[in-house]
Amino acid sequence: MGEEDLETLTLIRVAGEFVTYVLFPGIDETAFAERIDWRHRESAGLDAIISPWRKDRYRIAIGTAVPDLILSRLQAVNVEGETAARAERLGGIEPAMTLAWFAGVAFFATHEACHAAAGHVAYQKALNPETSTGDLPRPLDLATFRLLSELEADGAAAASLLSADYELMRTIEGLSSDGDDRADSAMMFIVIGVFATLELLASEGPVEDGYPTPETRYLNVVAAVFRHVAPHLLLLKSGDYVRREASGEEVQNVANRFRHSVLPALVALNHFDVTTPFGEDIAALLGGAVPNKSEAGRDLARYSRNRARFMRALSGFRETRMWDDFND
Repeated sequence: MGEEDLETLTLIRVAGEFVTYVLFPGIDETAFAERIDWRHRESAGLDAIISPWRKDRYRIAIGTAVPDLILSRLQAVNVEGETAARAERLGGIEPAMTLAWFAGVAFFATHEACHAAAGHVAYQKALNPETSTGDLPRPLDLATFRLLSELEADGAAAASLLSADYELMRTIEGLSSDGDDRADSAMMFIVIGVFATLELLASEGPVEDGYPTPETRYLNVVAAVFRHVAPHLLLLKSGDYVRREASGEEVQNVANRFRHSVLPALVALNHFDVTTPFGEDIAALLGGAVPNKSEAGRDLARYSRNRARFMRALSGFRETRMWDDFND
């Protein structure tokens, strides 16, 4: 085995251990993640196989090409201007981009773990005519289930990673933890890693098979970031998030967090132009409003109307209590 192959397998193993022993214990009290058996599988694509294993365990096998594909996308990031300035606050471009790389691989692993934790694997098994017990009340159609489960896994994985930003920073050698704005700088590079991976994930799941479009997935994760940055402005009611009226000071604080982290990350990935309908919808989400300017924004708003039904359908299949009060 070559040195590069060993580094790839080590990164996959470390990402799995991070999810199991650091990330999930911080957001879930059931020790669910310890029931995941992390493996790797030879593959040239950005893929993973997740399946029930033994009695109440899951096996997640991540493709060996995943770390290299994410790294390749990150090497095309624009590291000038705000990106370079933020990197210097973290000790330089190399440790900052290493943070983005590890965040991307960890996001990929967390996305798969969330499919299991959220009951998506168990529910899909119940939907399958060959494995169904036939006792699903008002089952979701497969296309709706697949679309909403991908969006849910994306959002939960992104919010979970951002909640563990300091733990992520501690995994990177040479990353500076000094400075008043290190949290925003770290958040920027975590978001770069998440969005780069999300871009690759979206390209692997064809829209015609029921997967959300790349733009819809981006907007959905921006909404998840808003829930992380301003959880006090949201209440979980009937399976969906209801925004309360914010004060001018609260709005300004949220806007500042995004201006110094999320927006520069999107610019670095060439995904943000405030003058386009898509850019307007990102700005709307940053303020907690409903996106309706772009097709992707309108799609996300339409999908959200099915969220309460989706939450009710999955309630008996959840493996953890994360969704009882996630960001509530």
